[in-house]
Amino acid sequence: MTTVSPLAGGLFSERMARIDTSEIRRMFALAATLKNPINLSIGQPHFPAPAPVRDAISEALARNQTTYTQTQGIVELRERLSRKFSEANGFEAHPDRILISSGVSSLIQLLFMATIDPGDRVLLTDPAFLIYRSLLEFLGAQIEYIPENFTADDMAAFRAADQAASSADRNRRPLKLIIFCTPSNPSGHIMTDDQIRMLANLAEDKGALLVADEIYELFDYENRFKSAAAIYPNTVTFMGYSKSYSMTGLRLSAATGPESVIKAMTTLQQYTVVCAPAPVQWAGIAALDLDMSTYVGEYKTNRDYCLERLRDKLEFTYPAGAFYIFARIPGTDREFVERAIQEKELLVVPGRIFSRSEDRVRISYATDRSTLERGMDALLALI
Repeated sequence: MTTVSPLAGGLFSERMARIDTSEIRRMFALAATLKNPINLSIGQPHFPAPAPVRDAISEALARNQTTYTQTQGIVELRERLSRKFSEANGFEAHPDRILISSGVSSLIQLLFMATIDPGDRVLLTDPAFLIYRSLLEFLGAQIEYIPENFTADDMAAFRAADQAASSADRNRRPLKLIIFCTPSNPSGHIMTDDQIRMLANLAEDKGALLVADEIYELFDYENRFKSAAAIYPNTVTFMGYSKSYSMTGLRLSAATGPESVIKAMTTLQQYTVVCAPAPVQWAGIAALDLDMSTYVGEYKTNRDYCLERLRDKLEFTYPAGAFYIFARIPGTDREFVERAIQEKELLVVPGRIFSRSEDRVRISYATDRSTLERGMDALLALI
C-alpha cells in the first residue's frame, strides 16, 4: 500500500501559508540546549494563581460544577463583571452584553471571524500584539498601521493618506476595525485620553469598530490607564484574567460592547469554544474580589529597576504599564536574539513579530529579582 504524505495534494488551505511561526521556533530551537537560561521572554506572571482562585475551583469541583454552562457564561460571573466595569472602569455593561470565553485570544478569533472578509481593512497600532497581525493575515485582511505613540499630526497624515487612496480607488474597502492594546504588549505604552478620542473619532467617521484589548489593565503603575469605553461607549472591550491574576493556563476572559457584536461572537462561540470551563468561571468571581496591589507593586519595582539599568543605554517607549520593555538594539533583532542565547543564555523576544521594525526586542520583567538582575547584566554586556 502506498503512503501519501498529508502535505501532498493541497490538503491545507491557502490561508495556512499566511501563518508564520519561524521566529518563535528559531528562538526556542536555539534555547533548547540551555541548562540555566535567563528567561526574560515569557509573557506571564511568575507568581502562582492566588489561593482564593484555586480554592474557588476546588469548591466548584466539589459541587460538581463540571458540565457545560450557557454559551455566554454563567449569569453570576456576568453580573459580577457588569458591576466591575461600572465601578472600576467607568462604563456600563449589562450582563446580557457580556460574553465569557477562554482567554482573550479566543475573543480575538471570534471577533475577527464575525467581522472580517478577505480584503477588509484594519488599523493596528505599531507595535501590536502578535496575534492580531497573524490572524488578520490568515483571514486575508489588509492591515494598516499608525504608531502607538501617535500625535494629532500623525492622525491627520493617516486621514489624508486614507482620503487620497480612497479617491484614487473607488473600490477600496472601508475601514472595518481599529484595534489597540492598552497597556501595551509589547511596549507598556498606555493610551492617553486624547489618543483614544482621536481613534474614536476616526471610528465614528469611517463607520469602523473600535476594539480595546485591556488585559493588562491592573498593571498601571502611574494611574494613567482609562478604559476606552468610558470615553467612547461603542467600544468593544476585551478583559482577561491571565495576566492580572496569573491564570494563564486556566483560560478565562470577557468581552463587552455593542449588542449586535456580542451576539455574533456568542453565536460563533457556540460552534467553537462552546463555553469557558465551568469551575474557572466560578473562580473568576472570586478573583474580582482580590486585592492584587502587592503583586502589581512588585512588578513596578521590577520596572523601575530596569529603567535605572537601561536608561541612557537603550532607546524604548516609556513603559507605564504591563510588564514589558520594547527596546531598540544594535543590529537586527534576529541576530541579537541568537547572540543573546549563544553568548549569555539570555532569552528575549525578537521585535519583528510585533512590529514592522526589525531592530527591537521585547524584554519581560515578570520574573523574580535574581533572574532580572542576571538578565540586565547579560543584556548590558551584549550591547
